[in-house]
Formats: sequence, structure tokens, C-alpha cells
Amino acid sequence: MGNSILRVGGLGTGSIFNHAHVPAYVNLDSVELVAVYDPDRSAAERTRERYLSLLREVAESGGQALSADVEVSICEGAEELLEQVDMIDICAPVRWHPRYAAMALERGIHVMMEKPMARTWWEARHVAELARDSAAYFQLNDDNVFIPRYRALRNVIESGMIGEVQAIWIARGRHSSARSPWFWDPLESGGGCVMDYGTHAVTSTWFLIGYDKVLAEVRSLGLRTREPTRVIDGRYRQITIDDDATFKARFVDPVNGDWTTIVIQVTWSWPELGPDGSDVRGYIEVEGSTGTVTGYVDDEGRDYLRVTRRSFGERLIPVETVLSERESFRAEIDNFVKCIHAGVPSILNAEVGVGVMAVLDGAKLSELRGRVSVTPAELAQFSREIAGDAPDPWQGGDRIITTLMEL
Repeated sequence: MGNSILRVGGLGTGSIFNHAHVPAYVNLDSVELVAVYDPDRSAAERTRERYLSLLREVAESGGQALSADVEVSICEGAEELLEQVDMIDICAPVRWHPRYAAMALERGIHVMMEKPMARTWWEARHVAELARDSAAYFQLNDDNVFIPRYRALRNVIESGMIGEVQAIWIARGRHSSARSPWFWDPLESGGGCVMDYGTHAVTSTWFLIGYDKVLAEVRSLGLRTREPTRVIDGRYRQITIDDDATFKARFVDPVNGDWTTIVIQVTWSWPELGPDGSDVRGYIEVEGSTGTVTGYVDDEGRDYLRVTRRSFGERLIPVETVLSERESFRAEIDNFVKCIHAGVPSILNAEVGVGVMAVLDGAKLSELRGRVSVTPAELAQFSREIAGDAPDPWQGGDRIITTLMEL
């Protein structure tokens, strides 16, 4: 596409789009937000005003006036929006992630989607099939991959500093009920903290060992509802989705058969995993054959990787200190735009999204079956038995969620 400006349409104008994506579009020269759609038209209008206000601030800071031809259409539906754009940014409730992606890919429109890719592996698989046949590109947005700590961790691993990776432990989450109501409806969200922080944890740890590694099996160590009574949208409600979970996945190197175990703890309940379960400073430990590496923050708030070699002791490697995800949100969008212009797929492609969903659904199926190990083949067979005769992938997804979560 050369260096042409991409026309972007936003599908879903909630918190993540307004506070993370809109500022990025204002500060990236190669994209322009031209259309938005949200079922709540007033929310879409607020987003348009926020975007134009931020553009105005940038123009005035450079001693210029905002160009009069800058417009953002408020659309009445996804179909109308797709007629005006080169690329969509999906930030709607998870139920709509694969549906909007499918609509765009069938029309040759690039798709950037907020995590998770879908509610179920079954739906994600359908999107990946469309992505393989489409001239358009797909990116699963997971900004964790672009956080300096994770880049540095991958560099340590690739350098061989700790030998061959044997296991990774990661803990993510925070206590909160301040989420949009759809988060608490499994048919809208696909689940609780497993779908939220679990997606981050799987995507980022798989990135560390390389997306060429193949999922072999998943086992739940406990998917629970620890705080069923919560204040949601101003009133007491009883929730049934998972708000605390621990599960593990085993990945295999297809070249030499070696394996890595990843143990993941995620939560929306009172954290037992320490005072900071954030993206930028949450607990992570990578064990290699000759040493280990973990994140470390000193008394001055500076970030490091602590590398411990069994042969020579310990050393600290400085890492760029990041206090929020603001820059990583911008980096993930910039990455996708540059991939489109270069004509190459994103590292976070549809196949990665499907693999992440296989881990998440595998953990749920493992819990349902009494915490036994589940292979991808067993998950696929289960999904076909439950959803195979559904009229479309989305109704199939409804069936799978209803079964997995015993609704």
C-alpha cells in the first residue's frame, strides 16, 4: 500500500477505545479515524468529539488550526462503517469480535481486534479460516507483547543466557468490579478473568518461547468464583463466572520435541499474588536449564530483569521503566499499520489468536471434566459434538459456552 493513510473505523467506543486507541490515532501520521459505530449513539458521538478535541490540541500546539475537512462519521451499523474504511478496530463486547472480523475479512478490509479473539475456540477457528483466504491482514491486539519488560525477557531467552526454557510462571490480575455490565454475562464475554487476564498471560508467555511452539495439552488447577456477591452497575448482583483461576499449558518444540510448561494464575478477586498484578509489573519467572530470570523493581521504582545463573550467581539487567500501558497501546497499533504498509502479516496473527483460545477453552473443559488434562484434539472433538450442527459459528459458540460454564 505504500505510505498511504489508512482510513480506520472503530466498532465499539467504550473505555479501551477512548482511553487507549483514540490517543494513538491522534499521534500516528499513517492512520486517520474516519468512522465509528456503537449501539449507544451518544457514546459514539462522545468518541468523535474526543478525537477531534485531541486533534485540535495537537494542531494548536504546533501553531496551526485543525483542518476543516477532518470528519468522523457516526454510523448506524457495522455494514455502513465497512463501506468507508480500509481497516477496522474492534473494541466491542467479545460476542461481536469474531462476527465483525468475519464481515471485514470477507470484504478485504484489514482487522485489528482487541483481545480476546472470540468467546470460543470454535468461533476463532472460523475467523482464522477467513483470514487465510482474505487479501486483508489480521492482528489480535495484545499490548503486553509490546511492553519493554516482555521484549527484554524474550531477548534474554533468545540469547541463551538461562539455557533452554523449562517452565514459566505468571500471575496477573487485580480486584475490581468496575467493569461494563457485559463483562459479567458469559454469553457476551465468554467468561471472566480467564478470558480477560488469561488472554494476556497466554499470549505474552507464548511470545516469550516463540509462536512456533505447539500446544500439547492444558489442565485446570482450579477455576473458581470466589466473590459471587458484587456491586455491578450500582446494584448488588450474584455472579457465576470465574473470578480466580489457575491453569497450566504444555507447549512442544516441533523440531526437537522439547517441552515448556507455563503455569498461569489470574484473578478479579482479592489478590493473593502480591500488591501489583499489572501488565507492566506483574509477577513472572522463567526457569531455564542453566538459570532463571524474573522481573525486579528497586526501591527507586526502576525496572530490571534479575538473572540468576546457577554457575555464577546473580546480575541485574536494566529495563525501560513503564508505569502504564499507554505506549504499548500505541506500539501495537503502529505495529499493525506498518505491517499493512509493508505487506507482511503481524506477529499476532489469527493463528496465534486461535492458539490462545485453545488454551483458554482447554482450561474450561479441563475444569468441567474434573481437572483432567485436555489436548487440542479433544477440545476440537468436544466443540464439534456441541456445535457442529449449529446454523452458524456464533450459535455454535453459544452452545459451547452454555456447556462449558454449565449455564
